[in-house]
Amino acid sequence: MLAVILVLWGGFKWMTAAGDEAKIGEAKKLMGAGVIGLVIILAAFAIASFVVNQLTDATGYNG
Repeated sequence: MLAVILVLWGGFKWMTAAGDEAKIGEAKKLMGAGVIGLVIILAAFAIASFVVNQLTDATGYNG
């Protein structure tokens, strides 16, 4: 959730920067941090899901 908020806040700051290069740079950093955070979150979910599925398949556990 925080990653999405960072991307949205960065987009808002970029749109309201009025051509100020310092504000645009700050907005780009916020959006980049949000995207990186989102990638990390999705990768962690995918890895955890894979590990749990492999463990349940290996042990024959059906829930």
